[in-house]
Amino acid sequence: MTKANSLSRWLAAAMAALMLLALLPARVWAAESTAYDTDGATAFTFTDIAITAKDGDYTGYDIDGTAPAIDALDTYIVSGSCQSGSITVKKGVTGVTLVLSGLTLTADGTAAIACNKSSGVTIVAQDGTANILSDTETNNDDSYPDNTDAENAVIKCKDGSQVTLCGSGSLTVNANGKNGIKSGATTDEEGEAWLVIRDLTLTISAPVNDAINAEASLTILSGDLTMDAGDDAVHSDYYLTVGAAGTDGPTITVNSCNEGLEAADLSIAGGNITIHAGDDCLNAANSDLTGYAFTLSISGGTLVMDTTSGDGIDSNGWLVINGGAVTAAACSDSGDAGIDATMGITINGGTVAASGNMYDQIDGGAQNYVVFSFASRQNGGQTYTLQNADGETVGTWTPANDFTCLVVSSPDLTAGDYTLWQGDTQLAGTMSDGVGSPGGGRHMGGEAPPADLDPWQAPEGEVPENAGSEVPDDPPERPDGEMEPDGRESPAGGRGPGGGEGGQSAAGLSKTFTLSDGGSFFNGLSPTETTEASE
Repeated sequence: MTKANSLSRWLAAAMAALMLLALLPARVWAAESTAYDTDGATAFTFTDIAITAKDGDYTGYDIDGTAPAIDALDTYIVSGSCQSGSITVKKGVTGVTLVLSGLTLTADGTAAIACNKSSGVTIVAQDGTANILSDTETNNDDSYPDNTDAENAVIKCKDGSQVTLCGSGSLTVNANGKNGIKSGATTDEEGEAWLVIRDLTLTISAPVNDAINAEASLTILSGDLTMDAGDDAVHSDYYLTVGAAGTDGPTITVNSCNEGLEAADLSIAGGNITIHAGDDCLNAANSDLTGYAFTLSISGGTLVMDTTSGDGIDSNGWLVINGGAVTAAACSDSGDAGIDATMGITINGGTVAASGNMYDQIDGGAQNYVVFSFASRQNGGQTYTLQNADGETVGTWTPANDFTCLVVSSPDLTAGDYTLWQGDTQLAGTMSDGVGSPGGGRHMGGEAPPADLDPWQAPEGEVPENAGSEVPDDPPERPDGEMEPDGRESPAGGRGPGGGEGGQSAAGLSKTFTLSDGGSFFNGLSPTETTEASE
């Protein structure tokens, strides 16, 4: 082949690749790249009484006092401080980049940033800058119905809007009205809606309602998020995806909330997630949907969660754990479980330590698990160590809350003999018939999983086309029939299955726990003599 022919072929291939990239939706690029160009950008500098504008290559905006309205594609750099102002991207305007460069902005009775219907906006916290967005109490049309300007969120992304929050700076959102960030619905008229968060250091205080609320699709790929919420920390009516396969994922810290992460279809593929909740820490649910195939899948990440009232993890459909490290502590004082699912639980991988006062049956999976049911309530904060016959530690767990039932699963759990220690005290128990095997078990109500539910193909948290979780043009079709949430009560005495009435004394208990392949169940766990655990 001549050099000329080789060069021609290379140029043809390069041109074809460029043409293909040109056909890709711009929103995919916006969601996957943090790069932005400020050359030729328009700059807005806020004060309490006015905005100073320095025009760039485009002048597609209007300013009314301290409220700029953007009506054309451009990059806008916003800075300064204002006690009563707002930024609006008008309906149908796409290709807008808002660069927050040391902006402190409070909106009086409305949203600090409003991305109107069918808009396409990337909001960037500029590197090295701290930015603060706030609203006031009157930004809530439930409490203030006469306020026609209320948007019910500090950052409001309306129906059909496609918005990315990113950047290596920081953003603090103070929601005094209702929600911190609100993303709209996918509709036939306005189109597909999604919200993507990545890279950003984001702090949200939302004492009235949700820190982040999406009506269609929400994807949190990376970044460092800290939240306090009066209701849900993160809620999506349909799809919520956290992390992506092969990445570290985000760091999410929820200091206080009602529900932690909630969606009809919740997928966690990575991240470092800590949740202190008032109700369920993770929840696959939506009270407005009937007959929906709710799914909660975990394939990666480190999750440490506890609640003061509710389950550690609760799915109104299926729960599938394929990977990750999951620690979930249910409420100390109620008949709740560390992991709970109405239609069934499958564990294929990862490590699981779920504590509570009830055992919700595990229906199978490729990985062994063991259930320890104690004769009396155990205090939270104590460490439990499982050792194999050679004295090697295969698992250590410290449940945060009081409990009577501990469910653990790990790739290191193989059939054989084990000992269990509470600190330096060896425990003893008896094996019960509450055992399962891979692929076995039952589903609540006697129903089998849907034919198209493949636990090994649970969502992996990858960024799908259009930069959100894969949202159809129309909301998902709802199957006939209604799936009621799990309403079971704790067994008598707050103990899991296999426990005798009033518990069981230490007499006749075995210090050796013999695990079989699949699931093993031991009850009546009680301390024996105090002994130094072997190394």
